[in-house]
Amino acid sequence: MGSPTYTVSMWFRRILVPVDGSESSMRALELAVDFSLRYGSRVTVFYACDRCEDKEAIRKLVENKIDNKIGFEFNTTDVPRDSSISNEIIKILSEGVFDAVIMGARGNTTNSDINTGSNALSIVVNAPVTVIVVR
Repeated sequence: MGSPTYTVSMWFRRILVPVDGSESSMRALELAVDFSLRYGSRVTVFYACDRCEDKEAIRKLVENKIDNKIGFEFNTTDVPRDSSISNEIIKILSEGVFDAVIMGARGNTTNSDINTGSNALSIVVNAPVTVIVVR
Protein backbone atom coordinates (compact mmCIF):
# COMPACT_ATOMS: atom_id res chain seq x y z
CA MET A 1 0.00 0.00 0.00
CA GLY A 2 1.38 3.42 -0.95
CA SER A 3 1.54 6.54 1.16
CA PRO A 4 -1.71 8.38 1.87
CA THR A 5 -2.97 11.02 -0.52
CA TYR A 6 -4.73 14.16 0.55
CA THR A 7 -7.05 14.64 -2.39
CA VAL A 8 -9.93 15.32 -0.04
CA SER A 9 -8.09 18.29 1.45
CA MET A 10 -8.01 19.88 -2.03
CA TRP A 11 -11.75 19.39 -2.46
CA PHE A 12 -12.54 21.11 0.82
CA ARG A 13 -10.03 23.95 1.21
CA ARG A 14 -12.75 26.57 1.83
CA ILE A 15 -16.13 25.50 3.17
CA LEU A 16 -19.27 27.61 3.49
CA VAL A 17 -21.68 26.56 6.24
CA PRO A 18 -25.07 28.29 6.10
CA VAL A 19 -26.68 28.30 9.55
CA ASP A 20 -30.06 29.25 10.91
CA GLY A 21 -29.81 27.91 14.45
CA SER A 22 -31.61 24.66 13.59
CA GLU A 23 -30.38 21.33 14.86
CA SER A 24 -29.42 20.16 11.35
CA SER A 25 -27.45 23.34 10.61
CA MET A 26 -25.52 22.84 13.85
CA ARG A 27 -24.75 19.23 12.83
CA ALA A 28 -23.50 20.56 9.48
CA LEU A 29 -21.25 22.93 11.43
CA GLU A 30 -19.91 19.98 13.45
CA LEU A 31 -18.98 18.21 10.21
CA ALA A 32 -17.27 21.34 8.88
CA VAL A 33 -15.25 21.62 12.11
CA ASP A 34 -14.18 17.99 11.70
CA PHE A 35 -13.12 18.67 8.08
CA SER A 36 -11.15 21.67 9.29
CA LEU A 37 -9.36 19.65 11.96
CA ARG A 38 -8.62 16.73 9.60
CA TYR A 39 -7.86 18.53 6.34
CA GLY A 40 -7.08 22.12 7.29
CA SER A 41 -10.26 23.47 5.67
CA ARG A 42 -11.09 27.14 6.23
CA VAL A 43 -14.66 27.48 7.47
CA THR A 44 -16.94 30.43 6.83
CA VAL A 45 -20.25 30.38 8.68
CA PHE A 46 -22.98 32.28 6.85
CA TYR A 47 -26.26 33.52 8.26
CA ALA A 48 -28.66 34.91 5.67
CA CYS A 49 -31.27 36.50 7.85
CA ASP A 50 -34.78 37.62 7.37
CA ARG A 51 -35.07 38.15 11.14
CA CYS A 52 -31.76 39.85 11.75
CA GLU A 53 -32.48 40.57 15.39
CA ASP A 54 -31.36 36.93 15.88
CA LYS A 55 -27.88 37.66 14.52
CA GLU A 56 -26.07 37.75 17.87
CA ALA A 57 -27.94 34.71 19.22
CA ILE A 58 -26.92 32.74 16.12
CA ARG A 59 -23.30 33.90 16.48
CA LYS A 60 -23.27 32.69 20.12
CA LEU A 61 -24.73 29.33 19.10
CA VAL A 62 -21.98 28.97 16.48
CA GLU A 63 -19.23 29.98 18.91
CA ASN A 64 -20.51 27.48 21.49
CA LYS A 65 -20.63 24.69 18.90
CA ILE A 66 -17.12 25.41 17.61
CA ASP A 67 -15.81 25.80 21.16
CA ASN A 68 -12.47 27.35 20.07
CA LYS A 69 -11.53 24.17 18.15
CA ILE A 70 -10.90 26.10 14.92
CA GLY A 71 -10.73 29.62 13.62
CA PHE A 72 -13.67 30.67 11.45
CA GLU A 73 -15.31 33.61 9.75
CA PHE A 74 -18.87 34.60 10.59
CA ASN A 75 -20.69 36.53 7.88
CA THR A 76 -24.27 37.69 7.75
CA THR A 77 -26.43 39.30 5.15
CA ASP A 78 -29.91 40.77 5.25
CA VAL A 79 -32.06 39.04 2.65
CA PRO A 80 -33.54 41.70 0.35
CA ARG A 81 -37.28 41.54 -0.33
CA ASP A 82 -36.67 40.57 -3.96
CA SER A 83 -34.42 37.65 -3.03
CA SER A 84 -34.45 34.56 -0.83
CA ILE A 85 -32.13 32.81 1.59
CA SER A 86 -31.18 30.23 -1.04
CA ASN A 87 -30.52 32.97 -3.63
CA GLU A 88 -28.16 34.72 -1.21
CA ILE A 89 -26.28 31.46 -0.55
CA ILE A 90 -26.02 30.72 -4.29
CA LYS A 91 -24.80 34.29 -4.87
CA ILE A 92 -21.93 33.78 -2.38
CA LEU A 93 -21.07 30.37 -3.85
CA SER A 94 -21.06 31.80 -7.39
CA GLU A 95 -18.27 34.22 -6.46
CA GLY A 96 -15.92 31.24 -6.70
CA VAL A 97 -14.31 31.57 -3.27
CA PHE A 98 -15.62 28.27 -1.85
CA ASP A 99 -14.90 24.66 -2.79
CA ALA A 100 -17.91 23.21 -0.98
CA VAL A 101 -20.97 23.94 1.10
CA ILE A 102 -22.03 21.84 4.07
CA MET A 103 -25.57 22.50 5.22
CA GLY A 104 -28.44 21.07 7.19
CA ALA A 105 -31.20 19.26 5.32
CA ARG A 106 -33.91 21.39 6.84
CA GLY A 107 -34.09 24.53 8.87
CA ASN A 108 -36.52 25.70 11.49
CA THR A 109 -39.63 24.66 9.59
CA THR A 110 -42.61 23.71 11.70
CA ASN A 111 -43.54 20.80 9.43
CA SER A 112 -41.59 17.81 10.76
CA ASP A 113 -42.79 15.63 7.85
CA ILE A 114 -40.38 17.44 5.51
CA ASN A 115 -37.02 15.67 5.28
CA THR A 116 -35.32 18.19 3.04
CA GLY A 117 -36.26 21.86 3.08
CA SER A 118 -36.68 24.17 0.10
CA ASN A 119 -33.41 26.04 0.76
CA ALA A 120 -31.37 22.82 0.86
CA LEU A 121 -33.06 21.55 -2.31
CA SER A 122 -32.38 24.82 -4.10
CA ILE A 123 -28.69 24.76 -3.11
CA VAL A 124 -28.29 21.11 -4.18
CA VAL A 125 -29.78 21.88 -7.59
CA ASN A 126 -28.08 25.25 -8.23
CA ALA A 127 -24.75 25.36 -6.37
CA PRO A 128 -21.63 25.45 -8.56
CA VAL A 129 -19.65 23.52 -5.90
CA THR A 130 -19.86 20.26 -3.98
CA VAL A 131 -22.81 20.16 -1.58
CA ILE A 132 -23.01 18.00 1.52
CA VAL A 133 -26.46 17.88 3.11
CA VAL A 134 -26.53 16.76 6.74
CA ARG A 135 -29.65 15.16 8.24
